[in-house]
Amino acid sequence: MHRVLLKLTTACFLVLTAMASSCATTDNSSTGASTTAFMAIDSNKIQTPDTRYQDYVSTVYSDSNVWLCFPNIDDVCESDQTTTAIYADGRTEIIVVGRTSDPPVDCFYIYPTVSQDMTPNSDLVPDEKDEIATVWAQVSRYSEVCRIYAPVYRQRPVPAISALVDVPEDDLVGGPGTTGFEIAYADVFDAFRHYISNANKGRGFILIGHSQGTAMLTELLRREIDQTPILRNRFISAHLLGGAHIAAGSNEFDTISGCKQVTEIGCIIAYNTFLDDVPPPPDSWFGRTWHHASWSITSWEDLSWKDVVSAPSLCVNPRSFTSGKAELTPYFPINEDVKKAFKVETPWVTYPGVIVGECINDGTFGYLSVEIRAGLGDLRAAHISEGFDPQSGLHGFDVNIALGDLIAAAETQSVSYSESVRQPYDP
Repeated sequence: MHRVLLKLTTACFLVLTAMASSCATTDNSSTGASTTAFMAIDSNKIQTPDTRYQDYVSTVYSDSNVWLCFPNIDDVCESDQTTTAIYADGRTEIIVVGRTSDPPVDCFYIYPTVSQDMTPNSDLVPDEKDEIATVWAQVSRYSEVCRIYAPVYRQRPVPAISALVDVPEDDLVGGPGTTGFEIAYADVFDAFRHYISNANKGRGFILIGHSQGTAMLTELLRREIDQTPILRNRFISAHLLGGAHIAAGSNEFDTISGCKQVTEIGCIIAYNTFLDDVPPPPDSWFGRTWHHASWSITSWEDLSWKDVVSAPSLCVNPRSFTSGKAELTPYFPINEDVKKAFKVETPWVTYPGVIVGECINDGTFGYLSVEIRAGLGDLRAAHISEGFDPQSGLHGFDVNIALGDLIAAAETQSVSYSESVRQPYDP
């Protein structure tokens, strides 16, 4: 599964890294006919940012079939989370995860580029090996903390980003305002609006995304949450991994910035992952925000770094929330190679004491530098290293490399939110 994930996300993340970086926000009128249908409003009512999230029913997302995870539905987020911890001396330990029967907060998740549909934008039918497998690997464990809402959306699929299918002329590299991006974003916004109006019931929420999912949620933060009191009041945090969309200064937003401590709410945890002894190369799209003065370039080979505006990406270590080193807690779904190597039967493995992470800002790149404290003969190190690519780092493992710490942070942030809210708003 990890090799599939790596090939998918590494091959096709490149377009999305630039989509939401420093581009001007576009008006929703540019999103096309499908978006207009989703966002139609009653002209006789005075519309404010808050009222848009009341009494809204999506014609698409009222159907449970377009949700990969939704509370009280038997889906992949309800699957077994039992884990085998594998130690350096070969000792193993079974970890049984408990779930809260009625979580007090929600998680809204958008997955990375995984669809293999041979179209400019994917359809709304999820594939077992693509969308469903990715949701299982990246967000299902958050069910320890929250109710998970994970919509299917018409993302830019692998073939479109890999130039294997024709795309509209106004897509080009892509970004806010271009057709493919806006179609995908319209679905994400429609699903989120439907969720807030019909399912949220005044609870706090955490946003979770990776790669293209991070691009979508960065735009949602910019266009909606940063501007809408009802949403800001419920916004606990955003865990936005593997994206070059938020600069180290977090200047993209008026009210939202990077988390400085684990108890802080209304903030962002973000990072891109590289091995400590192989930092980002000069031409990497990962670990920095950037945009081209014009989206008119038709291929990545045409891009010159002399012609772009870039800055180091935001890096927040989800374990320490400081610039210092800290041991990370990975969780990986097993694949056949891992199952054979360790002779484990649980659906998940974790490797205590193997991974140490440190946020680095070298003036060009901002990234989570990962040190693997295990010898080359250690099969745990081999499992992690197999996900490495010099240009994109450990992009395929961005979420899993510190999944235990992300979930722990989500739990602490949820408690902080609950303690700060006297009486939830319930429309």
